[in-house]
Amino acid sequence: MKLHSWQYKAKKILEEAKAFSSENLKNVIGKLEKVEAKQWDILCKAHITEARWFYGGQIPTFDEYIKNAWISIGSLGGLVLVCFVEADSIVHQFPNCLKDSQLFYRSSLITRLSNDLGTSKAEMERKDIPKAVQSYTIEKGVSEEKARNHVKELISNSWKKINEEILDSRFSRVIVNLSKNMA
Repeated sequence: MKLHSWQYKAKKILEEAKAFSSENLKNVIGKLEKVEAKQWDILCKAHITEARWFYGGQIPTFDEYIKNAWISIGSLGGLVLVCFVEADSIVHQFPNCLKDSQLFYRSSLITRLSNDLGTSKAEMERKDIPKAVQSYTIEKGVSEEKARNHVKELISNSWKKINEEILDSRFSRVIVNLSKNMA
């Protein structure tokens, strides 16, 4: 009789745990879907900005380019998607990373600027919009070498800022690692 009672209690506990987990999962996914939808909207607007520059023959200033390019690289959308894997442990922190922190900005900036250093010549040959190096060269009237050095310096400074945020440890190790690994 006691075995039957134990089985009944175990079954009841398991059912309650499943219901709790299912409800938690729905809440987490709902929150992340809102954040992800917002990030996709922001990403699409960044691509539209680049399309306007391209089709309008506009050369953005270096600051205009950077303000848009750290978003158009797509890192934020990627970070949101990766957060689904670790959703339960970090969902409440993710929105704060976007508004209270430079962590995701710096990570995305490093990704974008590193990409620009490696691909800008080929993109210019196919008549794409000026990338960071070209925008800086045109705006400041400096050589490509000086512009490349400036971009490398921005990458180095961004790594320093990421390291400061890592030491600050306001965010979970998961979020810090996601951002660091993206860069």
